[in-house]
Amino acid sequence: MPSVFRLPLAFGLLVVPALALSAEVVDPVIAEVQARDAELSAAHGHGDMATYLKGLSPRYVYIDVNGARVTADKLASRRGNDRLRQVASETAEEEAVRVSDSVVLLRGLEHGSFTYFGGLPRKGSTRWTALWAREDDGQWRLVTETATPVRSDAGLPFTEVRQAVSSVRARQGEWTLALPEPLVLSLSAENGRLIGTIAGQTMRVTFAPASATHYYALERPFELRFGRDGQSLTLVTWGMETAARRASQRR
Repeated sequence: MPSVFRLPLAFGLLVVPALALSAEVVDPVIAEVQARDAELSAAHGHGDMATYLKGLSPRYVYIDVNGARVTADKLASRRGNDRLRQVASETAEEEAVRVSDSVVLLRGLEHGSFTYFGGLPRKGSTRWTALWAREDDGQWRLVTETATPVRSDAGLPFTEVRQAVSSVRARQGEWTLALPEPLVLSLSAENGRLIGTIAGQTMRVTFAPASATHYYALERPFELRFGRDGQSLTLVTWGMETAARRASQRR
């Protein structure tokens, strides 16, 4: 039978149930895997993909928050593009299942905040699973992971309200985002919408107008809220606001 125990975390404090004194809590196989998982998670969160990739099995597959199947090579390319970094994390639930002496399943609920694309803020809650296996050389490696957002990562439920071509074009240009390391958001008019890009990044987002001063992204939960002065902008990413000022204007 699999060996199972829970380590609930609340406000950063370990809450140990009465059964915590049982031998299951100190299961050496589970303890070894949890330590290895913590090492890899830290490497991933800090952008140390070289260390992270060394801990993955050749059979590794990640099913991401959008249901896509991601191999190790694809994950390395994605992280090189989006520059994901973890700012803070709190584990609300955690469970380990010892399937056998060579297979352990970890799963839990995590609340975290991150930055993407060199500084865009993001926060959210994710239910995750991680399957670890001791391979032929005796090393524990991560075989597969899944991540399910507690809140959908889909686009926002606004209705597109077409605007005059001149109005859309007036929003074009470069906008400096007020981040610890300032980023420049470029907006270009295309077919009545705004295309957003960031220099040096592969991110390309299509913003449709909901009104003259409010645009929403079709691919991600992003928004643009333009100030009445024509020089200020608030970029909303995953529910978090970043102020911006116009750096240049295109016609």
